[in-house]
Amino acid sequence: MNITDQAAIELKKIIAEFDKPDAGIHIFSTAGCCGPSIQMDIAQHVGSNETVLSIQDIEFFIANDLISQLADVTIEIGSNGFRLAGLQKSGSSCCG
Repeated sequence: MNITDQAAIELKKIIAEFDKPDAGIHIFSTAGCCGPSIQMDIAQHVGSNETVLSIQDIEFFIANDLISQLADVTIEIGSNGFRLAGLQKSGSSCCG
């Protein structure tokens, strides 16, 4: 997993505002109407089924079942917020 410099700057600001020691970015999967959806949130500490990955001095708490899926992903930021560029989506679609 990678992160652009601009995304790293913004995530560091968010973590600083959270103002909790050992806080990091929690990356996890949630159920959705079209299948699993990968989400990011701030967390105070790493969960029992998560791996810590440090990138650009940011601690990411990644659900163990997502590690391989996120290997080639780059976290970017744009006008619509953060996005996981390179994320391979499932073949199913419920939109339309």
